[in-house]
Amino acid sequence: MAQTSIPKDQKTLKQWASILGYSGTIPFISLAVILLLANASFTTPAASALAASALHIYGAIILSILGGLHWGRIACNPDIKPSDKWFLIYSVLPSLIGWSSYLLADIWQDTALMLIAGFIISYVIDIRFIKLGAWQSWMKPLRTNLTLIVCFSLTVLLLH
Repeated sequence: MAQTSIPKDQKTLKQWASILGYSGTIPFISLAVILLLANASFTTPAASALAASALHIYGAIILSILGGLHWGRIACNPDIKPSDKWFLIYSVLPSLIGWSSYLLADIWQDTALMLIAGFIISYVIDIRFIKLGAWQSWMKPLRTNLTLIVCFSLTVLLLH
């Protein structure tokens, strides 16, 4: 099967997206490891609480960014349609999910479920845009890997 070549500027952009995307998982992974160590009694309760809070708020922030991608996509597209209003509406939902999950954390221990659900919903919507050709095809494996890392890390938070 013939491989299509990616223009050099697109290849560079893809590389930067990968570097920055995977760099963005460092807090997810490191904070999840701290929580795993806390479960094995290798850290203090204060360190564990700080790691849990930091992981939760970082998840909420990153989820907000994923919603913002759609706002930006529509804001930069000269060929928008009236039906694109639904994507503008959707674009604010991830930040509301993230904010609500953090706000409710003191009264509901399982708010990490809200974040996990938000990341999965965002992933499904983003994959749709990739399949439609609205986003670069190289985004699919990157988005898949990043979503798996994030959801695994948030599962550690959920089980903590």
